[in-house]
Formats: sequence, C-alpha cells, structure tokens
Amino acid sequence: MPRLISENILVKTLVNPIYLEVAVPVPLRHTFHYLAPINCPVNLCKTGLRVEVSFGRQKLIGVILGQTESTDLPAEKIKPAESLLDTEPVLPNEVFKLCLWAADYYHHPIGEVLHTALPVLLRQGESTTGSYQRLIPLWTDPEPLSKAPRQRALVVALLEQNQSNGQGLSKAELKDQEFTTAIIKGVIEKGAAEWQTFQDAPKPASAPPAASNHLPPSTEQKRALDSLKTSGTHLLFGVTGSGKTEVYLQAIAEVIAKGQQALVLVPEIGLTPQTIRRFEERFSVGVVAMHSGLNNRERLSAWRDAASGRASVIIGTRSAIFTPMKSPGLIVIDEEHDASFKQQEGFRYSARDLAVKRGHQEKIPVILGSATPALESYANAINGKYQMLRLDERANKAKVAQYKIMGIEHQTLSEGFSPQLIELMRVHLEGNNQVLVFLNRRGFAPVLHCRQCLWLSSCQRCDAKMTYHLSSRTLVCHHCSSSFRAPTQCPDCKSRELVPLGLGTQRLEAGLEQLFPDENILRIDRDSTRLKGALTDKIAEANKGQRGILLGTQLLAKGHHFPNVTLVAVIDLDSGFYSSDYHAIERTGQLLLQVGGRAGREQKQGTVAIQTLFPEQPMLRCLIEDGYETFCEALLKEREQNQLPPYTFQAVIRAEAVKAGNAINFLEGLSNSCTHHELVELLGPIPSAMEKRAGKYRAQLLISSTNRRYLHQTIASAVKIAEKLPSARSVRWSIDVDPFDLF
Repeated sequence: MPRLISENILVKTLVNPIYLEVAVPVPLRHTFHYLAPINCPVNLCKTGLRVEVSFGRQKLIGVILGQTESTDLPAEKIKPAESLLDTEPVLPNEVFKLCLWAADYYHHPIGEVLHTALPVLLRQGESTTGSYQRLIPLWTDPEPLSKAPRQRALVVALLEQNQSNGQGLSKAELKDQEFTTAIIKGVIEKGAAEWQTFQDAPKPASAPPAASNHLPPSTEQKRALDSLKTSGTHLLFGVTGSGKTEVYLQAIAEVIAKGQQALVLVPEIGLTPQTIRRFEERFSVGVVAMHSGLNNRERLSAWRDAASGRASVIIGTRSAIFTPMKSPGLIVIDEEHDASFKQQEGFRYSARDLAVKRGHQEKIPVILGSATPALESYANAINGKYQMLRLDERANKAKVAQYKIMGIEHQTLSEGFSPQLIELMRVHLEGNNQVLVFLNRRGFAPVLHCRQCLWLSSCQRCDAKMTYHLSSRTLVCHHCSSSFRAPTQCPDCKSRELVPLGLGTQRLEAGLEQLFPDENILRIDRDSTRLKGALTDKIAEANKGQRGILLGTQLLAKGHHFPNVTLVAVIDLDSGFYSSDYHAIERTGQLLLQVGGRAGREQKQGTVAIQTLFPEQPMLRCLIEDGYETFCEALLKEREQNQLPPYTFQAVIRAEAVKAGNAINFLEGLSNSCTHHELVELLGPIPSAMEKRAGKYRAQLLISSTNRRYLHQTIASAVKIAEKLPSARSVRWSIDVDPFDLF
C-alpha cells in the first residue's frame, strides 16, 4: 500500500496542472489564475469564453485569455472556476483583438475593457444565444415558508415580478436582491419555483424601402462613393447640408448588396431615432440600435442580431464600436469631431480612433464624416494618412448661409439681445420663417448674486458657481449635480436683494416672451428634454416648420434638419476664444459652424448673426471670412510652433482625494520616481483647473512627447510605480491617453 501511495504522489508531481488566465472586471492591471471548473475538461476552456469565478466574497464573470502551466501563487491556493458559460468565444476574434489592443494603448485593465465591450446581461452571465433562464414561482401562497423567512421573501418577490411581466426573475435580478444560491436551491427543492427557459422575440421585419428617397448622387458624391470602394480611412469633409448622409446611405447600400454589414456611430442618443427612421425608410433589411437609452433586454437583442448577421445596419453611440458583426463591410463615424466619442470616465477610449483601428484590422473602409473635422483628422488627411473626400456644394443648390458679426460693445441689451439683432429677428419672423437662438448654457442664470454683500451662489462640493433654474426655483451645480431650493434671502447678510447674473436658456426664454409675445417659442435643452422621448417630440414639433423661435443649446446644433430656419442667432460665444485650454478655439469654431449650418438648408437664404464683445477677434474673423480650412491651417501652425497635438502625443495622469494635498503629493512622488527618455516631458503636477469637484481635490500630471513609443514606455513605467507607491492608498488615480481636455 505505501508503494502505491508513493507512486500516486510521483504521478501527481510529474503532471503539471494547467491554469486558466482570466481577465476579471476589476480595476487591477493584471490577470488571475484559476483551475478549470470541476467536471469540466481543461481543453474545453478556450480563449474568449466566459467563466464565472469566485473573487474574494463575490462571484464575477471573467473572460479566458489563455492557459499557462506557471503561476506566481502556491498551487494549493489556485481555486477552480465556478462554471464555464460558453462553448464559443463571446466576441469574434477581431473584436477580441481590438479589446486587447485598446487595453494596451489606453493602459487600462483588460478585464474592465472586455466588460465595457459586452452588453450588461452578458456581463451578468446570460447566454449569448437567444434563450435565457428566469426563476418562475409555482406556488401562489408563500405562507408554507413562514419558518424560512428568506425563502418566503424570494417567493414573494417572484410573485410580485410575475404580476408585472409574467417571467419571474433572472439570475442577475436575484443577485441584485441578495438571494443566495442556497436560498434559491431551497425554494426549488420544496417545489415553490423552477427555472424556465425563454426565447428572445423575433425581430419584426423592416418596412419596405421607399424608392422615392433614393436620390441620384451629385458629381462630388459620385466621386466620394467611388473612392469608398477601397479599404482605409476616408475623411468625408462636407459643408453642412452637402449630403453627407446620402453618401453614407448609398455606400451602405453597396455593402448590403454584397451581403455585408455596416456600423454607423452617431454622437448623441437624440440623433439615433431620426437616423434609424431614415435608414429604415431606405432599406428593407434589419436595422438595429445600440445605445444607453435601451433597456438591457433590448440592447442584448440588438447585439445578438448584429452578431448573427440578422441586422445589416447597426446604429449606435460610442460603445457600439465593440458590437460584433458576422460580415463587416463598412464603419461610419458621423460628426467625427464630436466630444461624445471620447469616454471621459473609467475606460477613457476614443470610439473614433478605435473605429480607425478596427477598420484596419477588418480591412474595410472607414468613413469619418464632418463639416468641421477635428484638427487631428484634418492633419491626417492633409498628410495622406487618410483619404480626403470633399463635398463643397450644398444639396439642391441651397445657398451657404451668410454670417454677420454684431459687435455689442457699448450697447444696451434688452433681455440679452441687441437692438440690431431684435430687428433682424423680427424681419425673419414676419417672413413666416423660424429663428433659432443658440446659447450653450442652460438654466436661468449662471449665478445668483446678493447686491448688498456680493455673495455668489457657489457649490460647496466644487470650485464652481451654482446655476439658478427659474422653473424649479433651484440652484444646481452642473458639475456634481448638487441642488437645493434657491434662498429667498442672502445666506450671509439676510438681504432679500438677490438677483440672477448672466444668461441661461431659461432666462432668454423669459426675455423672448416679453420681446415677441405673439410668437411660439420652443426651448430645447437638457432640462426641457429629461423625459424619455421628449427630445424626439420637440424636434418633431420644430420640423413642422411653423413660424416661431427655437431656443436651445448644443442639442440643436448636431445633425438636425430644420427646413424653415432662416436665421440663427448666436449669443455669448466669446469665452471659447479666450480659454486656457488650447482645444477651446477649435471647438468653438466647430460649434459655431455646426449651429450656423441649421440656417437656410432649403431654397431660402440663411443668415447667421453672432453677438460678440470682440468683433475683431482674429480667429473669429478668420473662420467667418476665410473658411474652416484656413482656420484649421492657422491653428495647426500655432500648434506646431508650440509643440502641441497633433505634433506631439500626450497623456494625463489624474488623481483625486478627499483630503487637500494628497493628490498633488501622490503625483509628485510618481513624477520624482519615474524615469523617462529625453524626448519625454513630465509637466506638473499641478492642481486641475477646477481643483475641487464633487467633494474631491484633483490634480494632474501631463506627459508629452514627440515620439509615441517613448510616451507609452513612460506611461507603462509610471503605472508600475503608481501601483506600489504608499501614497496611492489615499487617492484615486487614472490615465487618459490622447486627452480630449486638460481639465
């Protein structure tokens, strides 16, 4: 017997166990090792499959990255995974590779990157197929379980949910309500509930295409379409109203004819319904949406339609870049310059840049479309990295809007409007047209002010002023969302002489009602469109073309077609030309041309009136008089002289802490410990422009280099150091590669 035991031990020591390398959705930049699930052969645990694992006291869904025979931990501490959830990889190979690349490029934990790429229900363990399980009650009375209170509570929850949807509770919902596996098992064994399998409802067939909507391409559009037959990245640079969407539609039609799929990214959820409607009117194939406005079930259903090939056109916002396609043929990024394509929290990726990378991997064309392309995209096209496709003429021979700069220095304004602008608005309204008034600041006024002691309504959690909202009589911080009832007397001196300072859309609305009492005024901003479907309804009302005034923020500037708008009045855009952020002038110019493009989109002549305290501002004059390309070239020359992107590459390491000074101290320790190439500069650390936000003190360290490889080497070195610094325990830190702003 001893001999047999020793032989068994010898056999065990000769056979090295195989460990699974698993990416778990936690903010740690390394993977974790597990054994194959019990009773599951290790050869079935292939790369790309999801596994449920025990991680501390919780159960998480991870993704297998590979297998290894070595581990840093003692073998006896390696636990088996709980279960294998898939038989095939959850993401196709090219999307999986894109996630690996993104984790490396943005220096972000791979587990969180893969987590971002999956719909919520797949993150919670649901099947990738069209079937899913839910726990259904079999009893109608929970009282027999009165001596087992948690089991009774589960049956009550099942009965309540069953009355709502007739489908009980999913595994994720059970987990959210803290019903453990033991409780569920006990209820099932007593016959009070059972698992049932449900199938996704089949997607209804799309409406037949409307042939009348197919427009013959112009000469410029035909030239662009011919160029799109080749792979690579194409910058579709077309003035507003030049028919960029028609180019998208006809390019997609060719892709569909080949049996392939197209992915279209738009910057805002608000643009998605109208885009889907236009695409469904054109095509008889499956068209699905992917955005945060959908519930989890709808989003998973769309994801499955895209992955299976049932959907030929996928339209979505930023995160839709990770949507799997069975037969990819084209990627379109509409309004490619828009800030919404850069994720600003957590995994800080650029959907536009990932689209370019994905197109290169898939060997398919990528269209970056804009009337005001980002400087980086414009420079890439000028340098030949992207192919430039121009659309210089507006569709249907519509005239380009005329721009008027209205200096308001030394003038007395009425409710924020100069006498000259009021008269111009009256002329356009009397012609039975619509006037669009643009102010990129919602609320009634930026700040509430005491005339006696000069108190200002400041946020206690941020270095910012609280905006006064007249309709709700509240003060709201637009940075941390803190809000409270506006005081009727000054908190400091008890004076009742509180007055609003500055302009917001609500205040302009009140002023317009006084100036134009007989006109219909429609305000469109975040406050007036909070309810689901409100933005779509308001845009539909605006599109009726009835005489009146449209008033709003950036929501009105992006991609909307208002055929009866002949005048756009731009109020208070000056601050964008005098910001400390070098990106600000570029974005102000883009915003001005985008909102100006809403005027005169049909046969009527459009006018854009710009109120400004600085009518001779050089870059404003350059933009209006010489055009966007000359404006871009001037900015690029300035960027090159100052060694700023796109002539250098940047990353920002940000830190925030509850206690003042901790963030700066952490970054100083990091900067002093980090070795780097002579072509890399570490600038800072310095407090953020808004040092205190949401109760946290913030600081940042800027890393800049003319060499991208050296930049990333420095970031990788900084990450290793940061993870070991003792001061890291008192801060929360993050990395932003290719930052969209420096705030």
